[in-house]
Amino acid sequence: MKFDTLADKPALIDVINDIHSEPWAAFLSEDEIIKKHWRNLYKIYPQYQLVFSEENDYIGLANFFPIYWDGKDSNLPAGFDQAVQLISKNKENANCLCALAIITKKKYAGKGYSSKILKIVKELGSKQGFGKLIIPVRPTLKPKYPLVSMKDYMKWEKAGLPFDPWLKIHVRSGGKIVKEADPSMVVEGTIAQWREWTGMHFGNSGDYVVEGALNPVLIDLEKDFGKYVEPNVWVLHDL
Repeated sequence: MKFDTLADKPALIDVINDIHSEPWAAFLSEDEIIKKHWRNLYKIYPQYQLVFSEENDYIGLANFFPIYWDGKDSNLPAGFDQAVQLISKNKENANCLCALAIITKKKYAGKGYSSKILKIVKELGSKQGFGKLIIPVRPTLKPKYPLVSMKDYMKWEKAGLPFDPWLKIHVRSGGKIVKEADPSMVVEGTIAQWREWTGMHFGNSGDYVVEGALNPVLIDLEKDFGKYVEPNVWVLHDL
């Protein structure tokens, strides 16, 4: 497996967009912070956008960025959205790395590529002089348990390791589960928008379990408003 950076091959932006189109529920791309900042981060930090390939086929990608963090757990960003904002605003004092996406294409899932990509990201960060890597991890199986709080889910274990496969990979790779990242992402929209994003009908106000969501989505028909607040899990890797 080899990798190329967006800085070296700008045409890889189409591959990056294609890989990102696979795993995420449609409503996640409607996060206002992502819509405002995400693509601009590619332009600011193309050298940190990696695309992995093997035998002329694309395996996956890693999007990571320099960020400032003073090392105190209490001062970690709230989650994904705030990390994006901090990366966008503070380009001078970055002292660690923040990985916002590590993705393996579906047909290569479960074959060990995610841990290989994570290892390469850590090695590159170490070579560049960074001492820490922080990641707001989106647990793989949490959408199957949307009614379980993230604080409880992140503590689930199986044979002494995290129950969630993605959290397990991080722990096996030397990562430390620090705390819940909440709110990590926020998506708001009208009822019509939520119907379009989910293909669901909302006949009453209340909480709805939506495919791909880690938490229920709050629907308020009277206010013509729906809101989704996603929690993630902060994981720390020493490089």
